[in-house]
Amino acid sequence: MDVAIPSARGRRGGHGGAKSHNKKRKHRSLDIIEEVREHSKSARFDESGGGKEERSPWNNLQLVLSLQDKNVDILKNINLAFDFVKSRNSEEMDNIARRSQVLDASRTTGFLNNWVQSVLISSEKKMRHGEEAHQYETSGSILDLRCWKIFQFCLEESKNLHISLTCSRDFLRVIHSIARDASSCLNNMSTSVEETLSGERLQIYNIVLDCVSMLFSFHGGVANENLDLWILLTDKVLDTALKVVTDQLDGSKLGNFILQLACYLFEPFAKFLSVHPTRKNGFHNFIDKLLEPLLHFLHVLQSKPHDSDGEWKINLPKRVEEVLAQGLFHPTHIDGFLSSQSSVRYRNYSDAAMKDEKLVNKSYHRHLFDKVEKIVAKKNGLALIGLGKLLHLFVSCVMKQNGILVGGGGPMRSDFSSISHVSSTLHQSQAMASNMTPASHSMDAELRKSIFDIYIQIMEYLLADINKYLQLEGKVVSVLYNVSSTLQSINGLLFSLICDRLYLRTEDTSEGASRNFLRSIHALLMSLSAKIETSLFDSDENPDREVLISVRTELIVSVHHLLNIEYEVVGDDLESLWAMIFSSAACCYRLVGLPGQPLLSSEILSLSCRLIDVYSDLRQVDSAIFALCRAARQSSLLAGDSEAYSLAGICSSFSDSLSVLFCSSKFRLSFSNAIKAIPEGQGSACLRQLCSDIKESLEWMKIGDQFAGSGEMGNKNLCCYSLHGDLRAELLGKVLCEAYTIILDSITVTSGNSVSIGASLKSFIEVMRPSLGRLVTIQPDSSIELTVLVDGRILSKSTGPDNMTMCWILVLFLRLIISCRSLFRQAISLMPPDASKKMSGVIGDSLTVHCGRDWLEMIGYAGDGFFSWILQPSVALLDVIHSVSDICIQDSVVLCPPLVYILNAAALQRLADLNRLLKSSEYMLQWNLAMDPAKLKDDIDLSSNRKRIRKWTKCVTKMRKEAAGLTEFMVECLPSVVKNKKSSSLFDDDIDDALIHGLHDNNMLNISVGFLGEKSLTSALWWIICKNVDLWCSHANKKHLKNFLTLIIRESLSCLDNYDCHFQEPGMSTIGCLKTGTAQQIALEFLSNIISYEQRFVRRYMASRFCRILQKSVLSIFNTSEVDLSEPPDWLEAIAAVENITDVKTDNSPWKKRNMVPAESCNKQLNVKFARCQWLLHLLMRMPEEYLSLKSSALYITYILNFERLLVGSMLGWCSATCSLNSYQIFQLLVTCRKVLQLLAVASSKDNVNGSQSPLCLFPLPWLLKSLSVVIGFQDSLPTDVAFEARAAIFSLLDYTSNVLLTVISNQYKCAISDNEESDLSVCILPPYPRETSGACQSILELAKAIEYDLQKSLTTVREASVDKKIESMAGSQELNKLSSITACFQGLLWGLASTLGDERAVNSNSRMNSSSYDVELMTRIKSCVDAYVNFATIFAKALFIEDSPTLYMSAYGDGSRAGSSSGQYGGSTDGPNEGFPTAETVPSDIKSDLTKCKPKRKFCLTFPDLEAFLTEVQHQKLHLKKSLLMQAFRGENAEAALFLRQLFIACSSILRLNLQIEFTSLSWSLFPIVVDISEFMLLEFSISELPDQFTLFWLDGVVRFLEELGNYFPHFDPSLSKDFYVKLIVLHQRAIGKCICLQGKEAKLASQERGSLTKLAGQVQSQFSRERSQLAEFKERLRMSFITYIRKSSEFHLLSVIQAVERALVGVREVLMTNYEIVCGSLNGGEVSSVVAAGIDCLDSIIEFVTGPRRLNMIKKHIQSLVACLFNIILHLQGPSIFYGYVDSSRINDGPDSGSVTLMCIEILTKISGKPSLFEIDACHIAQSLRVPGALFQYFLQHLISESPVKATVDRKVSIELYDACCRMLCTALKHHKSETRQCIALLQDSVSVLLHCLETVNTNHIAGREFFAWEIQEAVICASSLRRVYEEVRQQKDVFGQFSFQFLSRYIWVYCGFGPAKNGIVREVDKALKPGLYALIDSCSDDDLQLLHTAFGEGPCRSTLATLQHDYTVNFQFVGKV
Repeated sequence: MDVAIPSARGRRGGHGGAKSHNKKRKHRSLDIIEEVREHSKSARFDESGGGKEERSPWNNLQLVLSLQDKNVDILKNINLAFDFVKSRNSEEMDNIARRSQVLDASRTTGFLNNWVQSVLISSEKKMRHGEEAHQYETSGSILDLRCWKIFQFCLEESKNLHISLTCSRDFLRVIHSIARDASSCLNNMSTSVEETLSGERLQIYNIVLDCVSMLFSFHGGVANENLDLWILLTDKVLDTALKVVTDQLDGSKLGNFILQLACYLFEPFAKFLSVHPTRKNGFHNFIDKLLEPLLHFLHVLQSKPHDSDGEWKINLPKRVEEVLAQGLFHPTHIDGFLSSQSSVRYRNYSDAAMKDEKLVNKSYHRHLFDKVEKIVAKKNGLALIGLGKLLHLFVSCVMKQNGILVGGGGPMRSDFSSISHVSSTLHQSQAMASNMTPASHSMDAELRKSIFDIYIQIMEYLLADINKYLQLEGKVVSVLYNVSSTLQSINGLLFSLICDRLYLRTEDTSEGASRNFLRSIHALLMSLSAKIETSLFDSDENPDREVLISVRTELIVSVHHLLNIEYEVVGDDLESLWAMIFSSAACCYRLVGLPGQPLLSSEILSLSCRLIDVYSDLRQVDSAIFALCRAARQSSLLAGDSEAYSLAGICSSFSDSLSVLFCSSKFRLSFSNAIKAIPEGQGSACLRQLCSDIKESLEWMKIGDQFAGSGEMGNKNLCCYSLHGDLRAELLGKVLCEAYTIILDSITVTSGNSVSIGASLKSFIEVMRPSLGRLVTIQPDSSIELTVLVDGRILSKSTGPDNMTMCWILVLFLRLIISCRSLFRQAISLMPPDASKKMSGVIGDSLTVHCGRDWLEMIGYAGDGFFSWILQPSVALLDVIHSVSDICIQDSVVLCPPLVYILNAAALQRLADLNRLLKSSEYMLQWNLAMDPAKLKDDIDLSSNRKRIRKWTKCVTKMRKEAAGLTEFMVECLPSVVKNKKSSSLFDDDIDDALIHGLHDNNMLNISVGFLGEKSLTSALWWIICKNVDLWCSHANKKHLKNFLTLIIRESLSCLDNYDCHFQEPGMSTIGCLKTGTAQQIALEFLSNIISYEQRFVRRYMASRFCRILQKSVLSIFNTSEVDLSEPPDWLEAIAAVENITDVKTDNSPWKKRNMVPAESCNKQLNVKFARCQWLLHLLMRMPEEYLSLKSSALYITYILNFERLLVGSMLGWCSATCSLNSYQIFQLLVTCRKVLQLLAVASSKDNVNGSQSPLCLFPLPWLLKSLSVVIGFQDSLPTDVAFEARAAIFSLLDYTSNVLLTVISNQYKCAISDNEESDLSVCILPPYPRETSGACQSILELAKAIEYDLQKSLTTVREASVDKKIESMAGSQELNKLSSITACFQGLLWGLASTLGDERAVNSNSRMNSSSYDVELMTRIKSCVDAYVNFATIFAKALFIEDSPTLYMSAYGDGSRAGSSSGQYGGSTDGPNEGFPTAETVPSDIKSDLTKCKPKRKFCLTFPDLEAFLTEVQHQKLHLKKSLLMQAFRGENAEAALFLRQLFIACSSILRLNLQIEFTSLSWSLFPIVVDISEFMLLEFSISELPDQFTLFWLDGVVRFLEELGNYFPHFDPSLSKDFYVKLIVLHQRAIGKCICLQGKEAKLASQERGSLTKLAGQVQSQFSRERSQLAEFKERLRMSFITYIRKSSEFHLLSVIQAVERALVGVREVLMTNYEIVCGSLNGGEVSSVVAAGIDCLDSIIEFVTGPRRLNMIKKHIQSLVACLFNIILHLQGPSIFYGYVDSSRINDGPDSGSVTLMCIEILTKISGKPSLFEIDACHIAQSLRVPGALFQYFLQHLISESPVKATVDRKVSIELYDACCRMLCTALKHHKSETRQCIALLQDSVSVLLHCLETVNTNHIAGREFFAWEIQEAVICASSLRRVYEEVRQQKDVFGQFSFQFLSRYIWVYCGFGPAKNGIVREVDKALKPGLYALIDSCSDDDLQLLHTAFGEGPCRSTLATLQHDYTVNFQFVGKV
């Protein structure tokens, strides 16, 4: 319907006007028109002149008149309208110009809109009738770009002018034509077409999209009522969009247009259907035309991965669902659907009854089901799959109509189809159901029944289709394609049934009809499974294998869904279900490699686990398990009876196919857990059933006469006989044996059922005795008859072909024996004494029940044999093992790998018994030998004693012999199963490489014993040997043990042969399953396990074995075999060679020898050799230092030092070589060697061995310095691509060297002091040095000389340089690295001495007063070295970091002529180096004359010359730092400068520490003001920086260490003079600590919190930057230690300054900015605080923790009230939901301190203060605040949990749990220490406890999707409940005060438990169990009147019942009744 332009109303004029007036008006209008036409002629656009048309008020009217003129050509009008649009787009008319138009813009736009629509519609009609072709060049056609731009202009103008436009009813045809054109282009898709689309046509399509989007927005998405046109358009768009998605053309421009067009059209169509519901005819038309394509399209969209951008991928599925929902299930149609009575026919579960009753439904709704039937018949698989979605849409619409809230308020998730197909486990189904429907489903039973009727109607068509297939004769594999799609549709419907909860057993009102229908589905599916059974053994070349996998997968999923819906659907026929699973597993095993095989395997596993779990919950697990066993036997018979396929192939694959189940840790865990869940009273019954099943299995093995025969048939039967026997034996040994073993290993034994378990096991033995009797019988000739009796059939070794069968039978019996022995002993240990003694005789285990008296009365006891419980006497296990292994292992061919493994397991079990017997027997032998003959009464006693000795000796000898034989078998068994081995013994002197490769190649999978193969057997044996080394090592000889360690080490290196140096931790073992991992991982686990080193042989032989392998690995790198790493070299010669190499060219170096240069070989091989050495060094570092002996430590140190010497020489020889990569690898090895030396030094220092006996004497200290300096100098020769890694390695090398020096020097000097104290010689006498002491001090002296010599040499180099190059040479990377190396050794020397002197002062303050003469020389050298370094460092620090004129440096250097240098190797004359330093007085001319000034200091006589001058200079002198260089170092841009600064700070800290112990009277303090200023600058930069560089924290650690040592000097300062400096440093600490807290975010905690165990909660979220966070935590701890140093021994005046600084920080103000308040409330989510406020909290914690002394504590008491008030103020500002939020945006992590962490810190300190009432008094108001805080905080958490609004942030559950625990502890502290104040505020306490209790009500029990981000999991809630329980218990502890309020706490709990809390969920069982002790405590504190009051108040209902239950449980479990 066309509309008039908006101005039509004005032309109608007024009401009732005169005719004359109208005539005048008409004439006037005609005149105006003529005037306009004339004006238009004169003012027309002059094309030749190119000018513009004047702005005339007649333009709009002129355009309208032209468009109305029928005589004007259409092309001319289009041009005119397009020019008008262009002019309006280019001109910006103001309001005056618009108003001056005769025809306003709104009327013009409306007319133009109608005109252009008419043009497009006319063009569409012509095209439809064939009068016009699809050409976008044609003017006025639907592909005319100008027309669409005109239309777009009209739509945009209407939006701007706020007017509405009408749309013609035929305009949908225009859009339909556009869709047809796009479809045509899509069909002819090519490169040229795509290029064409990039031009004008593509522009048209883009404009069409904009027009369609704006067009329907004017009508709210509702267009006219032409449903047929909508259906026509939608059908075409669906067809085209489906092609785009199917052909994956959505990435093209055309495809994107089509999908966007569909998205824009479906939304208004859905709204149209919502406003105008379809009638009967429209309903039919909609179903006929759109239902199938919509379902098809929806499934394709949902199955498409969302891996690319595009709005349509999110919105389009939703729009399709809306169209379906509004078109089919509009509220006007719903009632008609709900009137169906489909379930009536299934009330009687019989086919006859169902056929008699026919469904009659005559309404128009029936058309939907007719269409479904046609879709099923049409076999449109993709549309069929969408039926499940259709059912869910119907359910959603029904629930909305009935006012039931649908989960999420919208349709089901778009990934429904994929989830319903793949994720078929119960957990995922429940998660999806919870995501789509509310947790508490409010759908009534009748409504659910009505919907289920619809489900039946849809499902019946699918079942009928399956039934047609079942009626076909023979195997029709081609039909399986259709069957697969039908099954997928059935699964979709079943999944929808689960998610929408359409069937609930407890609410089923259909009189069993619904359950019967589900049973019919199950029966049909089982019939289908049986139908396709014959396809199991099809040929591997069958092209239909993929569809077979698909059908089986869908069958498994269907049955799984039915089991989740109702377990009774399956019925009692579990054998058929297991048989279907087994046949599917066989199919899965045979078709490995096909696309659908992994999915089938996963679904088989899920169904199997679910089946066991369901029947475990029903306490009927025995039914499921033994049905599995029966099904296994039956399935093998069915497979074996098939004559169409190779029976031999069946034998080899059927039992192996069940590895899908029994090799899965998931299935085994479910199996084991189900057995463990059996009630203890039913354990014996389960064993009896097991015994019966074993009997059936043995009977099943019996072959009857049906195979007997004669002639050709007899031969055939004989073949079948053998094949059947092998198949059954293999199935028995692999599958059934695994099931039996899991049952025996998992059965629960308690003291209550131990006797019945023992009785059942006794009967179990009777079953096995007949079969094994002949095997274990001792023959007269002591031979073994390898014979097994199986139900009358004798299997023996002589029969030949029966060897394999006999092996599998032995597997069964031996595994059962091993498991039964373990279970029997467990039961005996729990039996009463009499019963245990009786039962122990059954298995021959008297040792378990023998007491001490029994042993003393024995004459001799060799113990019972392994098989004594089968037959007595019986043959020894070792004899059986040898006999069985003869047929199992023949010429490296393993006949039955599981049997070999079981023999080793039996040997280990026997070794465990023998070890116990040996310990007891050896004790008895020693006891008899120790008896004094004189005490024996007569000769009879003496003779009896000798007899006992002989007997016990014989017993011990016999058992040792047996143990040695078993051990030899085990260690020889491993190489015997490795093929192609030359050596027959594992433990030859030279380990055969074949065994190494065999172990490495045969990687063990996650596999069970029964399914071991030849490859996996090797790793399995290797694992069992390594795991149980403690059992056999004591019986192995020396050769075996040494070679075992060699093999262990070599195997750990085996993976490096593949050039892979990345290692993973070994896997974990699973229940009843072998270890997961390779042989290399097993070796690594052995070497990494500290328990391994508890074995004596490991500690004894490991060092020699390791060093031998290291020697070979090292020599393989170099072209030599002459170097012996075990011989210590001449270190003086080595040092001299290193010094010479730095002065000459490398090419002429004596170090460039053949033995120093790596061998020329393949790069890959060389890389492997380097990697082996690297890994050996890492392996050495992983060895526990506690087990390193002196001998092994000395051996390791010697080897590593020699290796290091080779590496240094090799690196110097390669410095000019081209192979730079090898030089870097050598450098890496050198760094690792130095790290190993550090660990060895630390380990050796703990041995407390003095003198030359200590391994530390092996360290050549000067070598450590010289090698470091030389290696550092060659940094530039390393490759540029590893510059970053090399720089980090240099940092590490310096630290390792410094630490080695510190440890060695500390130990050596300590030895010298202790030896000197033992000497009685006079101080004046200078005796010759003791040899060991002299060597120790001499090494230290040489190191000091070498350091001083290097300092002089560096200073000389700087002096000789020109003035303008001095700074450049100092700031170079090489020079800075060299200075860093010297400084590292210098500070290591000083710290070693300082640590020793500090320890000696702590033990004996006068120990240094009696130092001998060698102390004079040592201390003189140390003093000289310190002075030289201080002066040298001062020059360098001023030159590098102080802004000043160059003349300063000239005066600092002095006259160059005065420079002197020593000619000595490590030092020289002490006169020369001291000249030319800034202060001549710092170093006197005669150093030895100052010896008296180097006396050790005491506390009471500490004097520091120039210290006050230093303090004055630091506080008042301002140095101008070179901030550019410092900032480069801070940002990591100049790593060398940063490294030098770190070493400088640590060196200064060592000088300060040593100065406290040795008085350096002439020490110059000029260096320290510079260092202090640099420290202040760096820490301030750190406090204001963002995320620091990764090296920043590393070198800032040196800054903090210096400040820490400086803090030790403040007790010696004048407090009044040092106050400002002291406060300045305190504030500096606060700012740095605050920055650390900001960077830590959620992980920020107090020191006490970090030491607590709560930080290790399960399920904690890993940090985003774990490595950086660890470094940050260490740096923060260093800052804390420094801060503690300042307050621990501070004066009262200084302490007052600290408290005031902390108080200012807590208040949120700064001393200089009092108006800047740093605590703000922020938003509704919570407030914010600055980093300084957070640091104040941390510092307050340190003050409370470490300040001691009554006067200092009194000072804290004076301020404690204000400090507590500040903490509460912070909590008040921060409280809000944000304290529980986690990080949403990682970029905002470091904006400020985390509010949750700060709140937690405040609560922790408040609790600590409240818990010390004797030290700190707190006001009553503060106690009230502490009682209110928990409730105030967690009310936000509770509101967040119970709110139904969408979650906008993620809750950090870890922080919330910690905060919960802290709040509970705060309440407990108040209850315990502040009783009266708490009693006055009992209401606040009750309110907080109630809020905390309500938080436990909201637990994510059902794993609801989305709730895991803000709700606690069960285990987390249990932790919180344990914290709340302590509050209840504390109330009971203070019963006298709070007893009268206990019933109120109890009533609140009962109220919440019964579901009357805010969340209406109640308390889950696990949380209730954790709270029970606290509840019992409350009941105990309640009086009888209180309980009676509760009973009365609750009334009838669940609350009263809960109270009664609690009282009963309290009486049984808690109440003390006076009996023990």
